[in-house]
Formats: sequence, structure tokens, C-alpha cells
Amino acid sequence: MKNTNSIMLDTTYVLPLFGIKVNLFENFKEEFRQLWKNGLKRYDVYLPSMCLIETMFKLLNEYRKKEDMSILERYHLILPTVLNSPIKIFNPEIDIKSSSAASIIRSSGHLDYMDCWIAGSAVSINSILLTEDKELINILKSIPETKNLIIWSWSDLVINIFKKKK
Repeated sequence: MKNTNSIMLDTTYVLPLFGIKVNLFENFKEEFRQLWKNGLKRYDVYLPSMCLIETMFKLLNEYRKKEDMSILERYHLILPTVLNSPIKIFNPEIDIKSSSAASIIRSSGHLDYMDCWIAGSAVSINSILLTEDKELINILKSIPETKNLIIWSWSDLVINIFKKKK
């Protein structure tokens, strides 16, 4: 049974908090702000801990190019915002079902194990996976264990959640 009352976020949806540009859609900033400030009514929203690790790697890449310490400082300055938000942190690296699903996804051809763990997190708690990763989506749809996983993009979230409010 699907828990369509929970949503698992991909890394894309935490990056802007840390000053990393993500171009999704025109209303992204307002809806993004609402997500992190208020959460989503009738939904538990989760962020896999892997997303924070990926965020730090992106900050490190930016730091290497500019050697500006303020880039690295963004992580510890913004982390309290994430931790004090209504978004719950999920730890797939210590969850057997997530790790098992991640291994199946990896063995099915998806090379980025962080993405595999994120998708595995959605499998573990039977949540909606929010992602823009087309390659990952295609692989998930081809695997018997994940083919029925509900997957939304940001535009799906807007249509299903934010537009329904109005």
C-alpha cells in the first residue's frame, strides 16, 4: 500500500537553501519558501541525509573554483534552517529496506549511488519520490521492485499540491 501522504525529496530541492542555483520554474522561489517554512499540509516531507552530503560536495566543487571560504561556511550557516524545518531527515544508510532497494537500483544500471539511496528511501517508506532525474525515473520504471513507485517532478508537485490550495 502506497503512503501517498509522504514525499521524499531529491537533492535538487535542498540546494537553493545553500545558495546553489536550480532553475525549475517561474514560481519556484515562492513555493520553495513555503515548502521549507511550512511543509506541506496533509503530507509528511522527508529529506534523505544523502542529500546533505551531496550538497556539501557541490559546495566543495564551487569552493575549488573560487577558493572563497564563505562558500564552505554556507553549509554550517544554513544547516540549522534544514534541521529546524518541518522537513524530516531520513537516514537510508542505516535503513535495511532503503539500502536493499538502492542496491537493486544500482545493479539495474543507475551509476549514482546517492540517487539510488534517495530512491530507496522512497521505496522504504512507500512515499512519493520528488525528482527531476529523468535517467533515474526511467530505470525505476523498469525495475519490478520500483515500477509502481509514484514519482513526481516539481511541476507535478505544483499541480497536485500548490494549485489545489487556490
